[in-house]
Amino acid sequence: MALGLAIGLTTLVVLYHSLMVNDDTDLATQNRLHEYEERMKREMGYLQREFDQKSWSWDPSQAKERWRTTDPAVDDGTWDGWPYVGLIILILFGCCRHTMEKEPSYDSSTDASSTTTNEDLEDDEDDTDMDPESYGNRQKALEAFYDRHVEEETSDLSNMCNFIETFVNDLLDASRDTLPSPNALLLLEDCIGVDSAFESWHTQKGSKPFCVLVPVLPPKGHSFHMEMSDVEGALSRHGHILVEVECLCKRERLLGDVVCSLHHPTHRLSNAQGTVLTHDLCTSSHLDVNKTIHWFQALMAKAWESLSYKYRLDLVPQPSDTSCRLRLMFKSGRTVTVDIILGVQLGDSLVFLATQGAEKDHLSGTVWQRNFAIQELLFFKWVSQRAPEDSCHLKCLQILIYLKESGPSSRRESVLTNYHYKTCLMHLLLLQPLSDWEPKYIAPRTQDILVFMHRALQEKYLQHFVIGNISLPILIPLPQALRSAPPLNLFRHLEQDAGLHAKAMREFVEVVHQVRALWSEREE
Repeated sequence: MALGLAIGLTTLVVLYHSLMVNDDTDLATQNRLHEYEERMKREMGYLQREFDQKSWSWDPSQAKERWRTTDPAVDDGTWDGWPYVGLIILILFGCCRHTMEKEPSYDSSTDASSTTTNEDLEDDEDDTDMDPESYGNRQKALEAFYDRHVEEETSDLSNMCNFIETFVNDLLDASRDTLPSPNALLLLEDCIGVDSAFESWHTQKGSKPFCVLVPVLPPKGHSFHMEMSDVEGALSRHGHILVEVECLCKRERLLGDVVCSLHHPTHRLSNAQGTVLTHDLCTSSHLDVNKTIHWFQALMAKAWESLSYKYRLDLVPQPSDTSCRLRLMFKSGRTVTVDIILGVQLGDSLVFLATQGAEKDHLSGTVWQRNFAIQELLFFKWVSQRAPEDSCHLKCLQILIYLKESGPSSRRESVLTNYHYKTCLMHLLLLQPLSDWEPKYIAPRTQDILVFMHRALQEKYLQHFVIGNISLPILIPLPQALRSAPPLNLFRHLEQDAGLHAKAMREFVEVVHQVRALWSEREE
């Protein structure tokens, strides 16, 4: 009876299984589930016939008598029906497993793009089934493309990075000579090269700027206090910098080289001393991004006047509200763009509140962006020290960035940024053994980045690489509060705007098609 009940329960699960499937499941999935259901019905039929042939029955009185007359040592714990019960459990598990799997959500605005990309990626996802000739052709196609379009343009990248840092530091040195009294304006430290060029995945496509970060300190008699825009349970990428005036009366009495602005509010600085920080660079006592950048731009222009004789180039300032953008035009005809961003260090960490962040949010006024450029720079150095010689991880990213910036969407403001692709790569470098990034694996690793991006777009979720990443190597300096914070979703805006999500999917499909076109050309 119990066995019959188990069989009946199994049959009910099989018959009811189709009702538990989400209505949004696609047609292919429904067909597979239907075939699976029919196969389970046939197996249950075979099992039922076996039960009938054995004529199993269970009479409690007969069983009790049999227990009394049978030697326990011979029949203890041995029942021929256990294999069948195990089979029933396996069938039940197989039926229920599909209902527990996460089913893809359906979005009519991205259905065509998603279907096309799914087919493209699924065709190539299992590299073990690829014949050696096709695999070799893909390798050669990507290597030839890299040599022809990327390596030739970035062959002197290291030398140019060294020159940019030296040039900007020369400008900073010259500007310090033009600064007024040290208790009036910001103090500027030497620059730090960050972002794509200094992480060694820079491409010249689109004339991307070389980016450097200049840490700033408060002048004497002032202090910075960070006011983050965090909400309960989540960290924000933005914050404010409160400028407070400190008492310098003691120093004024002893040394006489400063004036205490706190206790002499009506004191007017002479023209030689310049302007007051809280008056010209702040809005409501908070350091203003736009005012600070415009002040710094004017400072760099003045510094260039005293430095231009040392360099055989022309410097042309470019308009920007979040960085000091300079165009350097060399006598050889080459043109290079430099973005100088300003940042205030958060405590003793290497996290900054900067005038411009990695995602370049369109912010202004007193809102500064939390910047993790130093952590990401150190991570790429950490990888380079442990990855195989001539590792392909940077080549994979450079190829995808080059293709992205060569597509039709490159002429418009794109939703998917280089930073998003870089984030996918950084996650994969932690998820996979670094030995998987040997030069001979450039084709499958490029595909891995595309697959990772595709899944992130489908789920509308791409985790920030630094915030809330407990897998980040301990050698990368980061406050524990940020390391253990709730993860931050870089695709939250796609979750909130279906139009942006559809556009992002179209941009991604363009890149996938370009990669497949490279492979197809080589195979032909």
